Amino acid sequence: MKSLVHWFTPDRRQAIQVFFGALAPLAILFGFGTEGVWEQSLIILGAVLQFIASALSVINLRGAGNTWTVLRGAIYTLAATASPALVLLGFYDEATNATVLLALSLGLGALSNLLAIFTSKQQQLDNALKMTRGVDGTWQH
Repeated sequence: MKSLVHWFTPDRRQAIQVFFGALAPLAILFGFGTEGVWEQSLIILGAVLQFIASALSVINLRGAGNTWTVLRGAIYTLAATASPALVLLGFYDEATNATVLLALSLGLGALSNLLAIFTSKQQQLDNALKMTRGVDGTWQH
């Protein structure tokens, strides 16, 4: 996984996007999709590449809270970018798009609450272990 992190640099991600952007006019010329289809496909590709970059950045993070924050943001970004593009490509309609985004938001919110249950308990334990008894008998950090 670490080798993928080192390989998937911002420059390489940009090169992938440029490659597909350069391929689009040629594909359109030969009848493999319209300009609108390629435009939306390139938007989705950019969102997926950004999601992969965000997911790979999790490797360097410590703590479930930090990891979840980055992943949740990456998932929101991917969905908020890709779902409207899928509407324009005709995969589903606006009502389905709204339902997908609402369900995703509610699901991620519920998972955040569940994670908070477990991490807050761990944080309380970590804080208790860091406390020391002062000369006056009180507990201090």
